[in-house]
Amino acid sequence: MELPYRENASIIAQQNGKYLLVRKPRRHHAWQFPQGGVESKETYEETALREFTEELGCSKVEILKPAGIYQYDFPVELKQDPHYKSYRGQTVHLFLANFVGKESEIQVDGKEIVEYRFVTPAEIATLIESPAYLEIIQSIISSGKN
Repeated sequence: MELPYRENASIIAQQNGKYLLVRKPRRHHAWQFPQGGVESKETYEETALREFTEELGCSKVEILKPAGIYQYDFPVELKQDPHYKSYRGQTVHLFLANFVGKESEIQVDGKEIVEYRFVTPAEIATLIESPAYLEIIQSIISSGKN
């Protein structure tokens, strides 16, 4: 039997033409948009908002619309993690949003998230390592529908 994909939700937040990326404390694929797993009875939008708040220490974000879905298989090293071993990979439900707060309101925890940056679309391409993830993000950003 093939393992299922873990349901996940993420926010692509922008402010003044720059996008808010976070960095996980790992060597590869560290930069991403705030995201996390769906909890029982949560909608994808609720998950995205909760994870944004948990990872950035503030909830100053306004979701505009669902923006796409990105699905991937976990790398071998992640499949060894007890938290992820019962899943094949992840299905990430992406939401486009505006960050409506001030940068000074952002407080990363230093453990799950060690850094954040507001970056231009061109800078995103230098930080995101996964070609498939980058492709869907660039498609969403370039659609100009926010």
